[in-house]
Amino acid sequence: MSASGTDRRPDRGSAHAGGPVLPDALRTITAAVAAAPKVVLLAVLMITGASVGLTLCYLGFHSERGDLIDPRAATRAHWDAYTARFDDGNDFVVAVESENPGGVRAAIDDLAERLNREPKYFGSVLSRINTTRSRRKGLQSLSPEELERVSERVAELSPILSGDPTRARLDWQVHDLTVKLAEALKSGQDAKVREVAGRAERLADGLAAHVADPNDFRSPWPSLVGGENAATMARQLEGATYFLNDAGTLGLLRVAPARTADGPADPEAVLDRLRAVAKAVEHDRGAIKVSVTGVPALEIDEVRRGRADMLRAGAVAFGAVGLLLLIGFRGVKHPVLALFVLAVGLAWAFGFTTFAVGHLNILSVSFAVILIGLGIDFGIHYLARYLQHRAEGLNLEDALCETSAGVGVGITTAAVTTALAFFCATFTRFLGVAELGIIAGGGVLLCALATFLCLPALIALADEHVPAKRLPKPIGFGWLRTGTSRFPAIVTVLGFAAVIGIGLQAVRIDQHGAGSKLHFDHNLLALRPGDAESADGRARLREAGGPSLLYAVAMADSAEEARELASKFEALPTVARVEDLARRLPGGDRSETSRGISRVRGQLAALPRNAGVSDLPAPRPADFGRRTDRLRKVALDSGRADLKPLADKLDRFADSFEKLSEGESTGHKQVVALDRYQTRAAGELVREFRELSIASSDSTPLGLRDIPTVLRRRYLSEDGKWLLQIFPKQDVWDFAPLGRFVSDLRTVDPEVTGTPVQNYEAGRQIMDSYRSAALYALAIVSLVLLSDFLAQENKLLVLFPPLLVVGFTAMTLLTRGIELNPILCAGGYVAMVLVVGAILDFTNMRDAMLALMPPLAGGVMTFGVLTLCGIPLNPTNLIVLPLVLGIGVDDGVHVVHDFRNRFATGSVGPRNAYQPSASTAGAIVLTSLTSMVGFGSLCIAGHRGLFSVGVTLVTGIGCCLFVSLFLLPGTLALLSREPKEAKAVAGKVGRDRDEEDDEDEAPRRQRRRAA
Repeated sequence: MSASGTDRRPDRGSAHAGGPVLPDALRTITAAVAAAPKVVLLAVLMITGASVGLTLCYLGFHSERGDLIDPRAATRAHWDAYTARFDDGNDFVVAVESENPGGVRAAIDDLAERLNREPKYFGSVLSRINTTRSRRKGLQSLSPEELERVSERVAELSPILSGDPTRARLDWQVHDLTVKLAEALKSGQDAKVREVAGRAERLADGLAAHVADPNDFRSPWPSLVGGENAATMARQLEGATYFLNDAGTLGLLRVAPARTADGPADPEAVLDRLRAVAKAVEHDRGAIKVSVTGVPALEIDEVRRGRADMLRAGAVAFGAVGLLLLIGFRGVKHPVLALFVLAVGLAWAFGFTTFAVGHLNILSVSFAVILIGLGIDFGIHYLARYLQHRAEGLNLEDALCETSAGVGVGITTAAVTTALAFFCATFTRFLGVAELGIIAGGGVLLCALATFLCLPALIALADEHVPAKRLPKPIGFGWLRTGTSRFPAIVTVLGFAAVIGIGLQAVRIDQHGAGSKLHFDHNLLALRPGDAESADGRARLREAGGPSLLYAVAMADSAEEARELASKFEALPTVARVEDLARRLPGGDRSETSRGISRVRGQLAALPRNAGVSDLPAPRPADFGRRTDRLRKVALDSGRADLKPLADKLDRFADSFEKLSEGESTGHKQVVALDRYQTRAAGELVREFRELSIASSDSTPLGLRDIPTVLRRRYLSEDGKWLLQIFPKQDVWDFAPLGRFVSDLRTVDPEVTGTPVQNYEAGRQIMDSYRSAALYALAIVSLVLLSDFLAQENKLLVLFPPLLVVGFTAMTLLTRGIELNPILCAGGYVAMVLVVGAILDFTNMRDAMLALMPPLAGGVMTFGVLTLCGIPLNPTNLIVLPLVLGIGVDDGVHVVHDFRNRFATGSVGPRNAYQPSASTAGAIVLTSLTSMVGFGSLCIAGHRGLFSVGVTLVTGIGCCLFVSLFLLPGTLALLSREPKEAKAVAGKVGRDRDEEDDEDEAPRRQRRRAA
């Protein structure tokens, strides 16, 4: 067939726009394969076995999202510099929960001991910080202002231990608080009112809790060291600092994989062993819950679930595709042959993946299901045309050769355009998308190659002695084909109305202009399996008030720089806190701090060693009740809203205190409760003074040697880098707060890194990468289609001059130092090609552009349907862009080729509108349904990202099918109704060519048989 599609009949193998080269080459290959099918199949099986062996031995998996980012990017360099120095980036987090705080500490110690006994798996285990060496220097971490407040509190409470022990009695404490509150209210000192009210509430809470549970003791005394330093000093003085929540019911351990000479231990093996040890501790200790989470655990669980879901979905897809083939081809043998060829193509694709890339990632793990949906299409088209030729009376060899020469051109074009659509992803900066493009593009080409090599050989063996009348007849969907040809105008108008109406659902028009209703969901947690242990552990950690698993990191060259950075980071509105080592050490001028410590030490030295507060008489219940009522009355009479909580707490205490005396007349239980609480409170005060005395006993400056080794290694590298961990205020799994968090951090340190920064860059790059890949693919596919459809004499004139113009312009801009935009260059080139092609060869260029109608119109409909269904785009289902383009082009190429073939043979005339052939319509329906079933199998996945891929692709393929079967045939039927004179000429030329072909066919067949 010539460029206009009027040379030869399609079943003679020359109906293509590029001349006889490709059809004759495909015919020759098929003849050779059919002549020696067993030899070909033996070679195919050997290559397949080698591919399977290579895959099983060497194919790996990358679970970290940092591996998806371009290694040449600056953010990746910052991350690599951080992980090379610190193990913290790969930490697993173990959460230990129990209602008993003591049980939490004991379980943490037990778990840490067991983990430290297995250095093969576990490197740094951070379960607690031993503060024994630094406890005698505890006050050195306080500022001069904080030391001043410590001195004031010592002066306030020391008289209880020195001269008047009766001040430790509860009734006296209540009386003292009442007097101080009344004086503060009278003088209008709001700060003093709040301070006294806070102490009174603390006492009321402690009394109420102790009356309800004698084992529950809460100290009534204000801490000698206020603010956050109070808890820090308390833990230091205990000798160990555990990582606990405020209630002490949740504790954390951080576990880094062991490092060897070859690098960190296998994270998956470490996670499995860590969970085994955690379950053993949980089993042995009973009333505790141990969960393993952390970013590495989340990523490993995601990849594992993805792998399992892909295997399950692949099996379901393979079986469902086979069932559809049985129905579509009305038999068993030929569908089995197609599935065997698909299996061979998949094996080759896995071998290619192992050789070309070496691993799969979180995105490319879905490529097997992609190839099941795409690879089977080639076999379906081949079998449909082969069975049609056999039904027309051709023998086995001729039917195979003419099938390869006829539909083989469409298969080749579809395979090349689909592969190019994927290969365009390699132009993007995002490594995950680029690897998926390489794997899927190469797999599509290999599936097409397997179709041309393996399928003819199998058919030659299977149908060698089978007469044509016994072969099955595929479903032709005659009613559908007839409808589009009889009512082309109605079908076209309704088709365009459906595309435009549904597509507009994704468009938002308001006073701000036009925009998209279809939003992009960057939240990675929304894609991960929600029932994984790591996800459950993260949820429990958040509910219990634990720290965020996501935190950014920065590195400083000195302690002074680290302190300065920490102060700047904490001043940002999106930062909750900063953890670092530098601020644990004294810095700057320490003279005022030393004087403050000396002052506190002098106050403590004046106190007697044995305070007489151990034998205080118990308060009388009636007198104590009157005193608490008086305090409550002062709070209520003030009329202040901020004192109402104090009155309420005193009411609750009074109610529970009265219940103790029910059933007895002496009030003995009340006396015992007050005496017990008073004794413990007095002992607690003595203990606090003694601990404060220890904390001020060593005036030697606090140094690095006083910091525990496990803490030094995590915050100070061997080459002197100081680490800062920056925790966000908001949940930065969502992209909006993540973007604000990262942007704020970069105002302080442009080289800040960490998992939030990695997630942010990955989210930005993946969206830009898919968008760029789609645009590149559209441009390249358009050029391939033009090359396929344009007349031979016009190809160079259409494609080459615009390339010279773009190349000259690019060189001119580069010499002037102007940066080029590749997308604009590609777009400009395609635009010029279209203009030149429209001038020189309009009809063929029109046909090439019509082949793009299914992906373009189908894509518009897809976005509209997704908007109507409330399904957002996300980093996983964005794969719909190249896939819809590839699948849609596949359908469009076959329909347009079929149109040109039928036009050339005179099947389409002035009174005969275009009607798709039975093999083409049946093949398109069957390929679309198999693709929908194949991708729909992902809907059974527990991985929510893969589930969204399945839903989105089923929608996209369904929309492309609608365009391919209704809108495109209707449009072609309208175009086929050209003036009668042109039709008459075209028909005469076609008949003349057919007569010449019939005369030459018999000798040509004899020569082929002889060869």
